This record gives sequence, structure tokens and C-alpha cells, in this order.
Amino acid sequence: MIADHAPTRLGAGMALADVAVICAEAGNVEEAIAEAARTQPDVCLVGLEIPGGGMNAVRRVCEVAPGAAVIVLAAVSDVDDLLMAVRAGAVGYVPGGVDADRIRRIVRAAGDREATVPRSMVLDLLTELRTEPAATDERLTARETQILGMLRRGHTTSGIACRLAISPVTVRRHISELMRKVGVADRGALLAPSGRTITLSAEPAHD
Repeated sequence: MIADHAPTRLGAGMALADVAVICAEAGNVEEAIAEAARTQPDVCLVGLEIPGGGMNAVRRVCEVAPGAAVIVLAAVSDVDDLLMAVRAGAVGYVPGGVDADRIRRIVRAAGDREATVPRSMVLDLLTELRTEPAATDERLTARETQILGMLRRGHTTSGIACRLAISPVTVRRHISELMRKVGVADRGALLAPSGRTITLSAEPAHD
């Protein structure tokens, strides 16, 4: 269990007392990596606000404990955070305000290798995935694909830099390279929708 505040860890631990054994706790990324490598947990809860960066923790925990099902604990619902968490290796996303019973169900689902996304975010997630550049486009690196998707969702250069913890200069360099690879002369053309569509089955959404 990885969170920046001890009371948060305590509260989550109490909520999970009857469904899970807390094998380790951590308050920052370095502790998280060390404990995940040592304990090899079945499920790992990661708060996005921890020192060192929650997304970084997700990525590193997935590297050192590949068998762990990582669930992100977010303060608010944010589809960009959800997308980044999934790319980093998370299988679950829990926004703030979720009650104890819901957390127990989410952890049990993760332990059964089931992905968990809030029902209220499913449509937004599908919309964002529909407008993202094709993952099979070998012209683009993973970072370029990520930045192009964020640009198309309306983020500014400075906003992208802040979210990805890189400099605005680096973001602008990626955008220039994107324009070159895609073969467009200006940013407006780069942001045009890709035109891809997807077909969805009429199955009900699940929490």
C-alpha cells in the first residue's frame, strides 16, 4: 500500500482487513520500489500524490513486481491520469470518495486479475482511445504517441510538461518531431482527428 499520508494507509488498511493482508506500506517512490521487490504483492494500491510521482511508482512497481495488480488511488476523476496509469501498467483506477465496500470489491477483482475502471469514466475513456493515434504506427515513439493524444485532448504545451514532469522545451521538440513524422506543416493539421473508428458491443459497463 503506497500513499503519502499515514492516515490514508491506515484507513485503507482498516477497510481491507477482512479481504486482504497488508504485507507492506510505503510513503514515497523509493520505499515503494524496495517493498514491492521484497514482498512481491498480489495487489498494490498506489496514491498518485506520493513524493516522487505516483505514475513513476506505478511504472517501477510493475517492473520489480510483475505479478502485482496495481490499482491507482486518485484524488479526482481525470481521464488523462487514467490513460497514463494504464500505460504505466495499472489495472485499476479509483477516484476519491469511494467507500470502503467499493474498495474491497475493487481489490478482490484485482486479485482475480480483473481490470477496474469507474463506470462514470468508461465513455470518456473509450472516446479518448478512439481519437488517439494508432498504437501500431511505427513512426511514433511511445512518448510522441502520448503527447499527440494529450494535444488532441486540448492540453497546452506547459500543461503537458507539468503532467509528464518534463520541460516545455522538450515538449516542443517532441511536437516538432511529430509534425515531421506525420508530414504536416503546422500544429493545427497535427491536431486533426485521425478518423479512426471503433465498434463496441452493447454490453453493460462494470465498475
